[in-house]
Amino acid sequence: MSDNLTPKLLSRLTAHPFIPELHTDDCDDTSCVRCRALTPANLYEVDTWLDNAGVFAKQFWETIDGELVITGLRIGADQNRIVAKFGNTIVRHYGGSHTVRPTEYPTGELTSAEWNALHPIGTPVKAYPGVHGENGFTTWTTSTAWTVHGHTPVALVENYSGYIKLTHLDVIEVAA
Repeated sequence: MSDNLTPKLLSRLTAHPFIPELHTDDCDDTSCVRCRALTPANLYEVDTWLDNAGVFAKQFWETIDGELVITGLRIGADQNRIVAKFGNTIVRHYGGSHTVRPTEYPTGELTSAEWNALHPIGTPVKAYPGVHGENGFTTWTTSTAWTVHGHTPVALVENYSGYIKLTHLDVIEVAA
């Protein structure tokens, strides 16, 4: 291998190849190697994906309901930068450019403000403090949701001493 390979050139050579049959304008976000749907849960994974491709990315912060929270990623530098918000899909194009589009298959992740608008304190939930789907218990929320670490929406529940990610709370529908 030549000593003339710069880290940026090397990262471009080792990035996922552009395979037309795996990426089309109407690809699905879940199987395309050139697309990543951005969510609070995969923020760092997507940031690493961009870093490995030699693309500058930085957390994008906004004030929402008086709270400074991360709402996405700023991708690129200078006048060529774009912003991908949670719920958008980042598309890497042949040649290294990126665009942002609405996610075809939303994850269902809610921000703390969206959760609070839909679910008041006392909402019955199945809570999974560790891995979602394992060792869950039936309880109810004892707080409004808020954002920790600038990007992870959480809430408190009865009979658990810490907060739980909203993605680990399944609302139990109560028959009227």
